[in-house]
Amino acid sequence: MKKSRSVFRTILIPLILILLLETCLLLGGIRASGMVEKLDQNARDILSKQAENRRGYLEGSMVGTWSDLSMLAADINKTTQQMLSRGELSLDEIDSKSDECAQLVLNISDELISTLYSKKVSGIFVVFNTQDLDAGEKSPRTGFYIRDLDPASTPSYRNADLLLERAPIDVVKGLNISTDNAWQPLFNFEDEYPGFLYDPFQAAYQAQELSDARDYGYWNPEPYILPGDDRWAVSYSVPLILEDGTIYGVLGVELLTDYLKSLLPSAELFDDKQGSYLLAVEREEGKYTTVLSTGPILPQNGTGEEFVLEQDGDEGLYFNMEGERYFAAMQPLGLYNTNTPFAAQHWVLFGAVREGRLYSFSGQVLEVLTMVVLLCLAAGLIGSVLVSRRLSAPIRKLSEEVALAQRDRGGLPQLSHTGITEIDRFSGAITDLSREVLDASTKFLRIMEMASVEMGGFELRQNQDLVYVTDNFFPLMGLDGIQVPELTAQRFLELMKERNQTLEHHTSPDGSELYCIPVPRGGVRYLRYEMTQEGERHVGLVEDVTASTLERLRIEHERDYDLLTGLYNRPAFLRTATELFAHPETLKHAAMIMLDLDNLKTTNDRFGHDWGDQYIRRAGQCFAANAPAGTLCARVSGDEFFLLYHGYESREEIREAIHRLREAICSTTLTLPSGEVLHISASGGVAWYPEDSTNMNELTKFADFAMYQVKQSRKGELADFDLGVYSREEFLLQNKREFHQFLEQELVAYFFQPIVSAKTGRAVAYEALMRVDLPTLRSPEAVLRIAREEGKLSEIERMTWYKASEAFSKLQENRLVTNDSLLFLNSIANQCMSQKDWEAYKKKFMLLQPRVVVEITESEHLDQESTQEKRKMLGISGMFALDDYGSGYNSEKNLLELTPQFIKVDISIIRDIDSDRNKQQIVANIVAYAHEREMYIIAEGLETAAEVEKVLDLDVDLLQGYYLARPAAVPPQISQAALELLRSHSGQERK
Repeated sequence: MKKSRSVFRTILIPLILILLLETCLLLGGIRASGMVEKLDQNARDILSKQAENRRGYLEGSMVGTWSDLSMLAADINKTTQQMLSRGELSLDEIDSKSDECAQLVLNISDELISTLYSKKVSGIFVVFNTQDLDAGEKSPRTGFYIRDLDPASTPSYRNADLLLERAPIDVVKGLNISTDNAWQPLFNFEDEYPGFLYDPFQAAYQAQELSDARDYGYWNPEPYILPGDDRWAVSYSVPLILEDGTIYGVLGVELLTDYLKSLLPSAELFDDKQGSYLLAVEREEGKYTTVLSTGPILPQNGTGEEFVLEQDGDEGLYFNMEGERYFAAMQPLGLYNTNTPFAAQHWVLFGAVREGRLYSFSGQVLEVLTMVVLLCLAAGLIGSVLVSRRLSAPIRKLSEEVALAQRDRGGLPQLSHTGITEIDRFSGAITDLSREVLDASTKFLRIMEMASVEMGGFELRQNQDLVYVTDNFFPLMGLDGIQVPELTAQRFLELMKERNQTLEHHTSPDGSELYCIPVPRGGVRYLRYEMTQEGERHVGLVEDVTASTLERLRIEHERDYDLLTGLYNRPAFLRTATELFAHPETLKHAAMIMLDLDNLKTTNDRFGHDWGDQYIRRAGQCFAANAPAGTLCARVSGDEFFLLYHGYESREEIREAIHRLREAICSTTLTLPSGEVLHISASGGVAWYPEDSTNMNELTKFADFAMYQVKQSRKGELADFDLGVYSREEFLLQNKREFHQFLEQELVAYFFQPIVSAKTGRAVAYEALMRVDLPTLRSPEAVLRIAREEGKLSEIERMTWYKASEAFSKLQENRLVTNDSLLFLNSIANQCMSQKDWEAYKKKFMLLQPRVVVEITESEHLDQESTQEKRKMLGISGMFALDDYGSGYNSEKNLLELTPQFIKVDISIIRDIDSDRNKQQIVANIVAYAHEREMYIIAEGLETAAEVEKVLDLDVDLLQGYYLARPAAVPPQISQAALELLRSHSGQERK
């Protein structure tokens, strides 16, 4: 029973569920829309686009402006070449003596300073060297290094904003430019040569074949500080190469890292200056080293920091630095041409933002939406409570009034007006219904008192401890002296329980209980008892159904029992046995016995059917009296009985019980009117469960089969079912069933085997051979045997003519055999088609009929009448062949009677004829006989070349056998070996 709820809860809970559903839909919609993911992707796209724009600007400056030193290098090479030509300069000493290079520096200083200003770099330098840097000790080098600390500003007059970092003293005096605090006249290299000198110079110096100096241009990825200075710088340098290939130094530009940082404003990447630019070089796959950085990632110098780049699905690239995870928008810089010495060096510009900061906007949006949803949910909950309370108040008041009216049994309920149309209608209906129920109950009691069928009833309400019963209820139930006014619900249930335990009863098909109550005067009363329950309310009805029950029991007894013997009849036996077989644990070991009374027909014929019935009744009494208790006994037909022994632990126990029954049958007699004593005799078959079968129908069939075998051999005995005998009989029956199916559906096919001319090797005829393919019926011999037993040879004869001719006609239509070929049909010697069938055959096969050869076998007696009828039907063109000549007892007689055009020598004579002189003589004799009378000899069953050669020597006319061709639905070609043998023999005859 469902738990009841108040109206307030009934209204409130659905409203809350709807609110929760709406909330889930809103949150699910936000989630399903992918808004957060789209916002995050938008943030990544903006960052990537900004980094891409900055990369374009930086790459344009580094490639198109700062590293374009070709014209300057050409001017320096020209000036150097001129000084060398005039003898003013010696390359051997230019890298070590300041006075040697001073004049060269003064000559090229204007171009250097001009390039410094035009390219807006923070420094420009020249370092002279003509030696292999990997050989010898590191020594100072001459050169020139000048800086502009504010390259973005307008150049000053007289170069006042420039500082000399490295220059010979004569150059300092000649240029009148201020020197920096860390000025030195030479480049001093103590530990190792800097990358701006070593890498481009050595790349050109060690090249097998020099190319353009621009190919050796080198961006130094390791920021450096000049000795004595504190400013970090990045450089680009190219080797200086004369026209003759002499490398005498490097030319380069410098970019202070502070100046580069000003070109990479991190504030443009993200709000609140949370973005950072990282200029880095890839050392290994996925591993990078920073050249410089801007923004909050590396607030110090930001040089030389290593980090690993990771791919996070479709979200992009990330790296971890100083315990934080950053999203990286990577933009490669194309600084080198392919196939240049430094093409493998990859510079990359990263735009990076801390992951949490990058996705903060989507998080804020999600928080705001979630807060709005929660506020809506809270408002909805408060509203739901108020609405539920307002709607439930009048209903609660109405419920209290109904409860008050229920306690007052004396009158009808008086319900107040609620102002809700539907509820007011409902309360009015309750009042009207109460009035109608009161009237109806009074009427019903009066009707029950007037009814011809004795009936009683009760109503019990456990929650109110009330019981209502009719006056005749307890007398009908056989209970007297019950004080109804003092009866409680608990006491009533106890009384019903006691009656249920003491009275015989069972459940009827309609679900009611049928009680059998003894009455004082003898006999019984049958009561139909039915009760329904609705919650705590029980309503019951009892009805006297004695007359209808007795009538039903009588009908059921007549339905289930044999009137003559008192045993079960067939339907009752089968129904009860089926129930037993559904529970194998009850059957255990069992035996199905089928008994058939012997001599019943004789008794009926001699003494009449009344004494035949006495014979059957006496046998039934014997079976019922001597079968163990629980054994099912039934008379299933006139003189047939079934007995089912079941529930035994072993087969031996059943055999003992059957033996006792057998002895009882033998000792039971019936005294006939003549005074003759007739012993009861019965033949029976026994099928065992579970040894023979576990299926009731099969077990019954097996017992019937065993009984039938006894009736055929030794009456009066009981025999066990024999599966082997049954299988043989079943196989024969299956053969016959398939034979009738074979006839009805004409399930036959015909193969054709060529008959070959011994002279030409050409197939002049084809023999039609029957083929059968059914589960047990597979050979023509079996078909003929059953047809002979069933008297169906005439139908086989007709089928052979029609089906073989149809198949051969189709071969001719498809040009698979020639139109002049003969068709040999195996006809049954003593059978002939009817006149109607012959007429139909000649009409259907008009063109084929003249070439049909009727092949008569010696296995059947040659019937002259059938033969003459066939001759008559075939007409003048009819031809006959005597098949299997030499295999029968009357071969010569049949030959004389038939006078065939073709004689087929039996395979038993042809087999091994090449080695048997007796067989050779027989064939020679029949050949001589046939040729004198213009008959043709066919040697059939040829399987070897020796056999073919020998029958050719004996002048046989036609050949047939596997050696030439096997039978098939479409006749095959003659084998090549046979053709060659025939040609060879024909050639020898001509010689």
